[in-house]
Amino acid sequence: MMQGNWRSVTAAEQSTQDADASLPFGHFAPNPLQRALIALCRATVLKRGVFRGTMTRLILALGRGTLDIRFRGAAYRIRGEQNLIEYGLLLVPSYNGQDIDFLLDDAPPDACFVDLGCNIGLYSLPLAVARPQGRVLSIDANPKMIARIHWNAMATGLANLTPIHAAVSDSDGRGDLVIRKDDVAIVAVQESAGGEMPIRTLASLLAEAGFTAIHGLKIDIEGHEDRALVPFLDTCPPAMRPRRIVIEHPEPQADYPGCTAAFARHGYRLVGRNRNNSLYALAP
Repeated sequence: MMQGNWRSVTAAEQSTQDADASLPFGHFAPNPLQRALIALCRATVLKRGVFRGTMTRLILALGRGTLDIRFRGAAYRIRGEQNLIEYGLLLVPSYNGQDIDFLLDDAPPDACFVDLGCNIGLYSLPLAVARPQGRVLSIDANPKMIARIHWNAMATGLANLTPIHAAVSDSDGRGDLVIRKDDVAIVAVQESAGGEMPIRTLASLLAEAGFTAIHGLKIDIEGHEDRALVPFLDTCPPAMRPRRIVIEHPEPQADYPGCTAAFARHGYRLVGRNRNNSLYALAP
């Protein structure tokens, strides 16, 4: 088992069956009291940690336990299952806006994007909305998240987003999911010959999807960043190197060592860092 507060993911936490999936978007629209509390929370400076989680649970409890909301033009069904991404989408209008705007900067109308660790679509859906002539490849290790991003994309009316259930590493294989702090947004992969889920290389997934160029790549896959990204950058044709990369950093002022070295080898420059991610651009 991995170090820290990790445990195996249960069958229910991987289930792709949601009882509300047949109900159209808008069925769980916020009631007046919920709308008032959402507006209040969005106006306050307290937007993280215990406050955000507590207020999200309160808002959901004041209705039917599920909410349909829009974020950056995309439709999301929020269920409050200890998913910190849901909390942010609900209460923080600018949630990860710097990252999304960075990925979209200078993107042509037909730009292609890859979201490694897509969850319910915090990045994928706004990118697909912003570039309807382009394509978004959304990859996640948890089949529940793939089912939900597919539902959200359908509710948004998107035809340019492709969800894929897989973990991404430096070789093809199998693995099992583990979860941290009971948050369904924070899962990682333990390699196992008889594992329940596929592990793939980024190059093979892109080839199967028919991608020939990538404008923006977002990668957050709980410690496999080096193993997934470095071999791809070292072996892909120059035209396939993403123009912009948003990558989770393990420390506030440091990135994964292998990725840092690969970025330097292939002409990437650090544009900035925020609380969660580092932003890299490929030099012209």
